[in-house]
Amino acid sequence: MENKISERKVIIFTTCFVVFAGLIRLLNYAIGIVLFYLAFLPFILYRANYYYKLQGKPKTQDDKYRLIVLALLCITITLNLLGIQDVEFFLLFLLMVDFLLVINKKP
Repeated sequence: MENKISERKVIIFTTCFVVFAGLIRLLNYAIGIVLFYLAFLPFILYRANYYYKLQGKPKTQDDKYRLIVLALLCITITLNLLGIQDVEFFLLFLLMVDFLLVINKKP
């Protein structure tokens, strides 16, 4: 029997990790910023695994929107790490948009 982790739990875990990273950032900026970017890793891995398993199957409109959010998230993190931009709030905004897509999913 396979235990499946829900999308909501992954997003809530990511959010809690972001809050924890923010608190650490108040004490030590360098460690806090590293933890901030690592906080998105579970979400990215979960979503990438979801799309890997979805290959060859029909995608819903929500799947397409979530793929766009995932791509924007990865691009933004990459640009932030390269120092081209410094927009950390946008990452939180994308996480919120994805959460709203998951919450409003029709059964």
